[in-house]
Amino acid sequence: MPTFQSEPALERILDQMLADHPIAKAGKMFGYHGYKVNGKLAAGLYDDGIVLKVGPKRAGELIGKDGFQRFEPMAGRVWKDWVLLTGNFEQHKSIFEEAVQYVLEETSA
Repeated sequence: MPTFQSEPALERILDQMLADHPIAKAGKMFGYHGYKVNGKLAAGLYDDGIVLKVGPKRAGELIGKDGFQRFEPMAGRVWKDWVLLTGNFEQHKSIFEEAVQYVLEETSA
């Protein structure tokens, strides 16, 4: 089984953003550290960034802005509901909350 490792600094950042959130619970995605809402991933580490599930409309608005990229875990397989944030994490703390709320709404329907 492969071993997944990420930058320890990114794990600390993700924990700073969500560890105290009342509905986000620590979990794993692809073997990486992440946070789930109602058992579904809302945010997680991936390679050199943090992925956030914000929905296709919001993802389209964010991609290309200040550290946001498409999330493409396999070449040619873009996940339309997700963005990859590779920097300026503190500046985008509200996006972490958006991801939690998006997954909460998605799983409550």
